Amino acid sequence: MLQEINDHVSKGAFKKVAESKPSASVVVRPEEQPIGLESTIEKVWSCIMDKDVGIIGLYGLGGVGKTTLLTQINNKFSTTPDKFDVVIWALVAKDYNVEKIQDKMGGNIGFGIHPGKVKVLTKKL
Repeated sequence: MLQEINDHVSKGAFKKVAESKPSASVVVRPEEQPIGLESTIEKVWSCIMDKDVGIIGLYGLGGVGKTTLLTQINNKFSTTPDKFDVVIWALVAKDYNVEKIQDKMGGNIGFGIHPGKVKVLTKKL
């Protein structure tokens, strides 16, 4: 067996023998029990499950429960794995940087995009 390995090494012919381990489709986030958000969670979940809905906007003042709501929704995906391939959690602040967000999202789905490479990849695509 060692000789076979040495032969492959000397030839420089390496076949791909394994794929990267797939990342979890949903990363369950620590959560607190929401107070008074149950009906809103169900409304948002209903929109997500509706095939005719393409975008859901969630906005509001700081501290009203946006992150708590999305944490509940995120974790709910872990109980319905057949509906979506992957759930990506991306935080976007007021002073956001599109390239950093794209890099983070790409990393979550297995694209090893390094900072500064987004422009190069965009041009190639």
